[in-house]
Amino acid sequence: MTSDLVPMHPMGLCDGILIFAEDQEDKDLECDSWNNSGKCERTQILRNRDNYVLIAQPDEHEDYRAVFRLMTDQNMRNVPGTKFNIHIYEDSRPRGLSVAFSTEWNRKTYYMCVVKSNSHMKVEFKEGNVPKRIDGQTSNVIFNKTSFSQGGSQFYKFETALERGYFLAFEKDENNITRLIVKKASDEVDQSTELHHASSP
Repeated sequence: MTSDLVPMHPMGLCDGILIFAEDQEDKDLECDSWNNSGKCERTQILRNRDNYVLIAQPDEHEDYRAVFRLMTDQNMRNVPGTKFNIHIYEDSRPRGLSVAFSTEWNRKTYYMCVVKSNSHMKVEFKEGNVPKRIDGQTSNVIFNKTSFSQGGSQFYKFETALERGYFLAFEKDENNITRLIVKKASDEVDQSTELHHASSP
């Protein structure tokens, strides 16, 4: 009697559900890599813990290309850069649920990435679609999504795959503008890394 069992490996938690992926035995996953699974959570609104909405503004000054604003549902329908697609990737070395973000702005598609200059990291948006495959042990496009608190499913934190310990976070600057930044989390309950996403109203 032959077995039809398919080997699986866990990818991570998403909304409290453990997601598995089929083990790949071909050469595509022999080296460290991320492959776009084709699964995607579309038209998601991202918010910080103060309920401010994230807006992508690719042509703004480099410090303000991703900002949070207090917005009504009506505003969100009319303001570009507020709706994000969250693309799920299969990881050859599972480190959590691997995701990438894309958005539309001025009729063009952009994906989110992290740019590092010396020891400083910041969020940028590059024109184009998210890559189908990413080779190597690090990536400036991939974020590892985990629940913010154990057993919680409403809020998440997103660690960049570029460097361990650095997360998407929000920060209010001297101009009283709340920006999306990348920061080294001071501890596991750093509330500035607490983010929420849900379908567009």
